[in-house]
Amino acid sequence: MARNEEAKKTLWQIAKFAIVGVLNTVVDFAVFQTLNLTLGWVYAAQVLGYTAGVINSYLWNSNWTFREQRTRSFREIALFLLVNLASLGVSLGMIWLLREKAGITNAWVAGWMPKALAGFIKGDTVCKLIATVVAIAVNYVGNRLFVFKSKPQSGETTERA
Repeated sequence: MARNEEAKKTLWQIAKFAIVGVLNTVVDFAVFQTLNLTLGWVYAAQVLGYTAGVINSYLWNSNWTFREQRTRSFREIALFLLVNLASLGVSLGMIWLLREKAGITNAWVAGWMPKALAGFIKGDTVCKLIATVVAIAVNYVGNRLFVFKSKPQSGETTERA
């Protein structure tokens, strides 16, 4: 029975993480698209957009998704930043790989993108979408395993025999 309750809690936590992730992605993409489309700053746009999403993420995840596990300690915040730096690195690496090695370019995207969207969705946008999916997985695992670990129940020890 306890396992069933724990599974339900985990599924709800994943759902909350996904909802927060959608909000983060909206914030991230708004900043990214604005900078990339107006100034052409692909990598800087990624860093600044991701940073805005990270701030949103910490506020929502620490207050809602992982509320029971949060400690608001320096260690927690530092680990949160490290996990997000790792996710940012993964997303930047994916964007680079997709642009430079896989050949996802504006011209390639324009070849299949409906004309009504072609001015807004470029090759970099497609690269970012793909990179975002990979970064989300890295981010969830990192937050779950390192940042917002379950607190030991009263009477439990953190050491294993």
